Amino acid sequence: MDLSGLLARTKLFEGVDDALLREIAGFTERAIFEPKFGEDTLIITEDDVSGPDLYLILSGEPTLNKELNFKGIALYKKINSLEEEVYGEIAWLLKQKHLSDIHANSRVVLLRIDGRRLEAFLETHAQLAAVFWKRIAETVARRLTWTFMKYRSTTQWDHVFKF
Repeated sequence: MDLSGLLARTKLFEGVDDALLREIAGFTERAIFEPKFGEDTLIITEDDVSGPDLYLILSGEPTLNKELNFKGIALYKKINSLEEEVYGEIAWLLKQKHLSDIHANSRVVLLRIDGRRLEAFLETHAQLAAVFWKRIAETVARRLTWTFMKYRSTTQWDHVFKF
């Protein structure tokens, strides 16, 4: 399947016109990571200076790990291997580096969308941009809800969301 076909299968680009998907595919790449048995492979680094790019997890179960030793907590979340799973949306929105590293200890297939080119593309396609921004907002809301549910009954919650 070509990249535009893979994009069409994702929740983020569901229902988007094929011609637009072909254009987006022009600045999208498919990446496959196959760590050796028992090994943990870094697949996206928080120090990546090429982005900020968006990633769509097509299959596999990558994990994000962020040690917050100064606060005495460690965040660990297994990323669902659903086709609608997005990573990098916060870095992309804020134009900053990623908040954590992403690792894989089994096969992971993802799409990497050039964040700068995507932003420029959306500026010239207002109708698509409206749908896209809504779906990004939904992704951020799901993550915030997950974090709230995980930490709301612990004293760690105050540390996670201390402003």
